[in-house]
Amino acid sequence: MGFLNLSKKGIAIALSAQMVLATQAVTMAQAEMLGTDAAISKYTALANRNALMDEMQRDEVRAEIEALGVDPAEAEARLAALSDAEIATMLTQMENDSAGADIVGTLFTIFVILLVTDLLCFTRFFNFTRCVR
Repeated sequence: MGFLNLSKKGIAIALSAQMVLATQAVTMAQAEMLGTDAAISKYTALANRNALMDEMQRDEVRAEIEALGVDPAEAEARLAALSDAEIATMLTQMENDSAGADIVGTLFTIFVILLVTDLLCFTRFFNFTRCVR
């Protein structure tokens, strides 16, 4: 009888110690300083990913994807699998390659061409110019 009580106490103490150690490891927090750059890059990457996913939800984009023979669900899965750097590159490329985005530059170029042709007496578009002859 004494041995049975001794073994029950030993098992209870061992299980209690194991329970205390297991809960201690779980409840210990791992804290570290988070720099501003790391926090901003994390949220920027998340915003970029959400912006591309929002573009994928547009009807025109979905129609074009389906017209090319790509399943929209597969395209979204592949988009979700991209790294943050790849998504940032895609967004930069989308901003730089959009059609008609640089209207001010286009109008300035046309103005300069017309001005030069007026100065060289090829056209007479502006009244404030004189021919260089």
